[in-house]
Amino acid sequence: MRSTSSIAGTPLNRAYVPGLVERFGRKLKVEYLGMASVYSIIALLYFGDFAAWHETILATLGAFFLFLGLKKKTEDHIVGSLVLFAAVSVAQVPIGVSKWVVPYLLFGLTVFVMEGYRERRPARIYALPALFLGWSLADSSWWLGLVFAALYLSFPRPERPQFRRLLSYMLIAGLLLAFSAHAIVDRSIVSALRFYPEGQMPLDRTELEVLAAIGIPVILCLAVYWRKLSIPHRWNTLIFALLAVQDGRLAALFGMVAAVLLCATVFRDSVDSPSMRPFFKHFEWHYFWYVFVAAAWAFVSRWGIGAALSM
Repeated sequence: MRSTSSIAGTPLNRAYVPGLVERFGRKLKVEYLGMASVYSIIALLYFGDFAAWHETILATLGAFFLFLGLKKKTEDHIVGSLVLFAAVSVAQVPIGVSKWVVPYLLFGLTVFVMEGYRERRPARIYALPALFLGWSLADSSWWLGLVFAALYLSFPRPERPQFRRLLSYMLIAGLLLAFSAHAIVDRSIVSALRFYPEGQMPLDRTELEVLAAIGIPVILCLAVYWRKLSIPHRWNTLIFALLAVQDGRLAALFGMVAAVLLCATVFRDSVDSPSMRPFFKHFEWHYFWYVFVAAAWAFVSRWGIGAALSM
């Protein structure tokens, strides 16, 4: 009987064979330890400077929902978590300074819902009306989430046309609820029409360099994979790239959109190279232990040393 590779697109002569570390790790379910370590690093090192602990949790949940939206595009956790680290690097300063945690969380949830819809999990879109209602009560930027989601109407579903119709109903319901709630709370229809978040948070030089570090590869991927990309992936990337240079909070949202594009192109199915996929899959099981050590160091450096100094 011919054997086949467990990794999509890998030639039969390069069929994937699990190594000792992977077999041992699978018995221990070390992938859960590894991903818990990833979220611990994000909470402690990226979003750990909030005065209130619940803000750290909310911002980290935004990253968590982003990862859930990415994981079906790439077959390994190492690529997903590294792209996640890149996304939160863009968000670290803007979200930390502005405390814009609720919109950041809800945009991550929107990514999770809409990518689920694209991947034939339409039940998630039932959450959109409540999501936009809650977002409108927290911030005027709910329009950005609505625009992001609305572009998924362009995704063709010839086998299930009722899904697009259902999505349009959910978006209309979300629009009406969010607009009405925002207008009632602010007692102003004009206020409900403003899509830009209140205030302004310009990017400094360091933040622009971080944005460029993820933005330039994303634009290159957009150009190279343009014909292979779905319409929402193309235009959401362009729209949020243009918005990102205007405000640090919008740059944080672009980091999420960029992560989606990267995992839909160069990191699709682990990495867009059949010959490299086995290497990534082997290294993934080593990576879980490395990231666990990094998370333990982050915990000790933030809490252990602080506790020792306070004694």
